[in-house]
Amino acid sequence: MLAGRFRPLRRAREVLFRSPLRRLISTRTLSTRTLGVRCMTKDAAVPKKWSKAPTDEQARGTTSEAEAPVPGFPIKYVWHTGPWYDIFELQIQKLRRDILRAKAEDKLVVYLSCPISSRGGGYSTTNVDVARHVERVLLERWGEGFWILNPAQYQLESKAGTGLMNEHADALGIDLNQLISIAGRPFGGDYMRMWTTVLVENDTRVGYGDAGKHLVNTGQHFDAFYFIGPRDVQSFFLREGETLTDGIQAYFARKFAFDPDFREEYSDPDPSWARLGPRTAANDAQYQLRDGWNAKRLDFFRFYSLKAGVNFSLGSHDEWLIFRALNAARRDRTRNPGKFMIDGDVGDQIAGFFDGGQIDPASTEMPVARGYSR
Repeated sequence: MLAGRFRPLRRAREVLFRSPLRRLISTRTLSTRTLGVRCMTKDAAVPKKWSKAPTDEQARGTTSEAEAPVPGFPIKYVWHTGPWYDIFELQIQKLRRDILRAKAEDKLVVYLSCPISSRGGGYSTTNVDVARHVERVLLERWGEGFWILNPAQYQLESKAGTGLMNEHADALGIDLNQLISIAGRPFGGDYMRMWTTVLVENDTRVGYGDAGKHLVNTGQHFDAFYFIGPRDVQSFFLREGETLTDGIQAYFARKFAFDPDFREEYSDPDPSWARLGPRTAANDAQYQLRDGWNAKRLDFFRFYSLKAGVNFSLGSHDEWLIFRALNAARRDRTRNPGKFMIDGDVGDQIAGFFDGGQIDPASTEMPVARGYSR
């Protein structure tokens, strides 16, 4: 019965997207009227807005205190207010267009929460490699009915993300390298403002459906969150060796041999590799340099063998809090004692996965330590 009821609508949509009429409808019209994706702010859309180079004060400007990216949503950050803000506004619009395309193809949208920045022994390029691997594995397992939003593809730590940031900077008349030299790289709060906005905001229209006013800004564009765990990471390295030790060492050797940035990160010109003999007061300084060289490699091995995953990522901790808050909002707005839903409709919650399996009910409602949020 339901399939028959929606068949005319689906047929009309197929005709629209396959006919010449599609060319007459702008992406902006589809975004705001058809799929419920908000359009960019007027100021951020101004071409070459920063063609007159920003002052150092403008480039370094930040919010005076933590603010909520989405009014009323219980997570706040500190972020840049000048050129970086406008670059991220354009990146938000890029993300929304990508989500729009996925929704237009009737795909289920999954957000992949993963470590990205270098922290605790991890390295950003390796984190990006792992995230791409997990994305591929999930799509091979789940099939073409899904689209995975992989944040590693949209941040400066990846080549794809850097290319997008450069594109936005050029559109605004910003010299990205000069901006980084003055203001530094973006804060964790800059990225998390972007992800919180994208993950939380929705209008009453979502895809081709009606979410209703009571579910505005409850993450209706997303069907699931997937949080990367240790088994996901281990599966990446086990492709290169029979044991985890073999795999990590083989990966490190390969990247060191062929990736210039990786080689630069893990090279140290200071230690002497001449035969030093027994450690004494006379050669202790050289041994200390070797110790530092070895410690960095040991930190890499420790991180990816024991720690890699969302448990040790600041951004992922905030994304867990977003996931939890979105589901709390959905339950709160669907309370109906008359239908025996005193605590809300748990059937409308966003699905959550960790390390290959669905998260248990109790854990989905538990808080974790904050990452970049205040």
